[in-house]
Amino acid sequence: MSRYGRHFVRVRELKDFEQRFIRLIVDQPNVLHVRHQALFRYAAALGQMNLFRTPVGNDISLSEDVDALRRWMVESLVPLLPETGEVRVDALREIAPVVAMRVDQTRSQLLTRHSSTFGAEHLDAELRQKRLVLVLGGGGGAGLVHLGTFAMLKELGITPELIVGSSMGSLLGLVRAIDRSYDPVSVALAMPKNLDYNTLFRPFTGYSRFGFPGAFHLNIMRLAREMFQELLGSGMPRFDDLPIKLEIVATGVRKGFHFDDREYEQSGEEGMTPLALRRKLKLFFGAVRQLSKNPRLLTQVVFGSEPGTEHFPVIEAAGFSCSVPGLLHFDVFHDDPETIGPLESVFARHQLLRLCDGGVVNNVPSKVAWESVQRGSVGSRNAQILSFDAFAPLSTGRNLIWIPIQQIARPAVVANMPYASFHKTFRTPPSPLQIIVNSYSKLKRIIEGAREELEADVPYIRESMRELPPYGTWEIG
Repeated sequence: MSRYGRHFVRVRELKDFEQRFIRLIVDQPNVLHVRHQALFRYAAALGQMNLFRTPVGNDISLSEDVDALRRWMVESLVPLLPETGEVRVDALREIAPVVAMRVDQTRSQLLTRHSSTFGAEHLDAELRQKRLVLVLGGGGGAGLVHLGTFAMLKELGITPELIVGSSMGSLLGLVRAIDRSYDPVSVALAMPKNLDYNTLFRPFTGYSRFGFPGAFHLNIMRLAREMFQELLGSGMPRFDDLPIKLEIVATGVRKGFHFDDREYEQSGEEGMTPLALRRKLKLFFGAVRQLSKNPRLLTQVVFGSEPGTEHFPVIEAAGFSCSVPGLLHFDVFHDDPETIGPLESVFARHQLLRLCDGGVVNNVPSKVAWESVQRGSVGSRNAQILSFDAFAPLSTGRNLIWIPIQQIARPAVVANMPYASFHKTFRTPPSPLQIIVNSYSKLKRIIEGAREELEADVPYIRESMRELPPYGTWEIG
């Protein structure tokens, strides 16, 4: 288990307590005094501390400093707000002075021990305000609901510091990461209006250098050029150009996996007749099942954090992350050393044969986001990770065909849920096949539908991101 894994095990109960506490004070606004609310939330954040970035940019460990507080809270405080059963509100009120005393002791000892490294203002800046992290799942056209998430956060005045995307979530994450400000209308209008399926999906020619083969080649560069020109007035960015940090998950298929390019090339030549489409879908389902049966030959590749990919072209990483094995192929058709060099290094490091859709190994990569925060990608380790799943198995007419694939992806999604502070499963996303939306009115309806689904969650998200008052203004006597 990695150092971050061990830390997660230590703080998970306290992390879950913090989220249950937020729900308690939103659902029952007057159940506790505002001073108690601030105290318990500050205590929960303090108890979860591990690495801390000092004013000069160094990371130091505070885990031992807060360990006694953390263990006491897990034993004495967490049981008062159980996951199921009755909340012991009176006991929470009664224990508040003890929590205040222990927090003050821990804080004072910590500041005394590290007085030459940081001050109270630096510690409180870490604990009073959470950083927002978004995790965007894949699902083809279903992932367009993420635009509704961006619109909701814009209304709340909250800007993410890190976005982690898989498959379609990587492409939508890029749309959000290119500018710290966000205008939902401008983004919707920037979507290509004259794009058709014949332009976006071309028959697979048999060329396969880095990407896993598929019946169609994904011409994502055409889509990207139009959007970036409209939104930025410039070319396509690299990871270190982005004002919001972005990480993109792809699946690495290791050497030892066997496939036949010719099978996909023949499928690409068949055109788009109903019979041909059935054959292509059969290849797709077969490829996904074959990959899922060989997990030891699969590995997760995270562009943007993988060594050497910091300057990698973002759209090419998104292309690999969106390349559905057996159906959509993406590859690099140039010899730019700043693209080819990092790819060859990644392939050598992981002993890869090909890259394909990130959803094969991790469709809603909340653990990737949590570990990125712990490594210090956004500076603060006090983050609120919101994850959004648009590809869950749902028994709706337009969704039934995808359930076998969704069920294959589901175990990894469930395994990632504990790492998120908040996980949202969209119940009425568009069809995964609705990748191209040339009508502004249709896209607007998708955004509005997602916003309606998120409406009940807004109070919890708003409260979780609310800055706590200065330390000492809410002391419990």
